[in-house]
Amino acid sequence: MPFISIEGIDGSGKTEQVKLLVEHLRDIGQSVLQTKEPDGGHLGAEVRAILTHSDRPLAPTEQLLLVSAARFDHVRSVIRPALASGQWVISDRFIDSTYALQVAVSDADLHLLFRSTRDIVVGPTLPDLTIILDLPLAVAHGRREQRRDGVLDPAEAARDFAVIREALIAVAHQEPERCHVIDANQSPDGVARDIWRLVEPLL
Repeated sequence: MPFISIEGIDGSGKTEQVKLLVEHLRDIGQSVLQTKEPDGGHLGAEVRAILTHSDRPLAPTEQLLLVSAARFDHVRSVIRPALASGQWVISDRFIDSTYALQVAVSDADLHLLFRSTRDIVVGPTLPDLTIILDLPLAVAHGRREQRRDGVLDPAEAARDFAVIREALIAVAHQEPERCHVIDANQSPDGVARDIWRLVEPLL
């Protein structure tokens, strides 16, 4: 069954679009597992807590290894069993977020570590389709402020969203068969229609 991931910078509407896509698929009779990273699996909540509540800022290498540990469990205990049972899997973030959030922003060259870790952790379980929601930085920032009544998550506030956005677009250029960029600077219904045009051929 199809495995789909939805990526984008914070404020691009990933969570809403995952929800809309899952609802649409279920409405037409498909069995769907909705999941999220790094929260999915048994280790996800603990890893997220470390990432967001650490007493000191974690280096990108530390973040990459922690997220990879959570993903290792997520793939084996959640994603693969769901696919084997005939369910669609729709994930809010996956491997491309690790590249954008930890590798691309790092002063150190983490590309070799990322590739070797990805091969061990993910193996052949890559998404059949990855949707990258692209949004101008100023618009995304405004959405994040509105969502939190002007109080930003410290983890988000420290991120270089320009670099993250550029990294996600680069992934789409490198893997055009899997990754597709969608303009997220439109109504949620408009974004959902564009996503559905990509998903419908997988039925």
